[in-house]
Amino acid sequence: MFMKQRVKQLAITEKSVKKKKIVAVVIIMFIFSIIILGVGSKLVFQKICERRETAWPDLGTADDEQYEWLTEAYKIKQKNNEKIVILASDGTKLEGHYYERKKNAPLVIFFHGFRSHSYVDGVPIYKIAQKEKWNVLLVSMRAHDESEGNIFTLGVKERYDCVDWANWAAKHFGRETPIFLMGISMGGAVVTMSSDLDLPDSVCGIIEDSGFTTSTKMLELNCKSSLPKGMPVEVFKIFADVGIKLWGGFNLKEADACKSVSQTKIPILIIHGDKDNLAPLYMAKEIYNSCKSSKEIYIVHGAGHAENYKKDPEGYEKIITTFIKERVP
Repeated sequence: MFMKQRVKQLAITEKSVKKKKIVAVVIIMFIFSIIILGVGSKLVFQKICERRETAWPDLGTADDEQYEWLTEAYKIKQKNNEKIVILASDGTKLEGHYYERKKNAPLVIFFHGFRSHSYVDGVPIYKIAQKEKWNVLLVSMRAHDESEGNIFTLGVKERYDCVDWANWAAKHFGRETPIFLMGISMGGAVVTMSSDLDLPDSVCGIIEDSGFTTSTKMLELNCKSSLPKGMPVEVFKIFADVGIKLWGGFNLKEADACKSVSQTKIPILIIHGDKDNLAPLYMAKEIYNSCKSSKEIYIVHGAGHAENYKKDPEGYEKIITTFIKERVP
């Protein structure tokens, strides 16, 4: 009898030990998963959103086309301009450079692309504005160049920065000065994402060049170039989503160009290349179809991402000048 009880007790003890081992293994695996998720999401977040000083392209290694473009950019940077510094609604200092061609003329506020420079991306609109005697404000988006900020929020906060710049201009130049918001690539997405916000009445139009619908879709389409070596795409998406919310404190779903343009009354011009592999043409068409205000779309044949001016400078200039002139009171 004693032996049977002893065997029974040992069996119970063994089961208890096994159960504890299983629980311990599960806990260890859970903790390990949390660590992996935390570290992985941090690495992906840093790669996508953290500030990274981007050096100016080297003229010495540029081909003929790049050399000509960059020479223009350097000239613009050196031309007489007024440095403008404003405080964003969250307290971040933002910097821009104002080029005056004619007092009380229309003002184009230009927003550059992701990890780029306003002088480089702003070459086309600067040249057009000089010819048409418009004024231009080339701004550096948060976490770029002279502007403050340690993280770039892919449109979530930048759309409000766009409003802050427009409000500054309306106050500084007066409500009678026509304002046009223009951006290329990420900057193009930002200006359309701002279209449903509280912009001043003096904003007469928005020009979007090579923009996209949402940053979420852009990351899904182009994440392979951002993947750490050996990381599967699906894992990257999880890390990106967790990292942006955990380390950045923002949600990419808050910024949606299609949703914004569906709720705006501001006229919008969309310029896009039909060979754009980074932000495919269907995105431009989705934004166009969603827009409920006055709208135009100009498709440049053979143009890749942000190459519209290079491929069709005459058509690019004509569509922009017509759009602005038709909307200047």
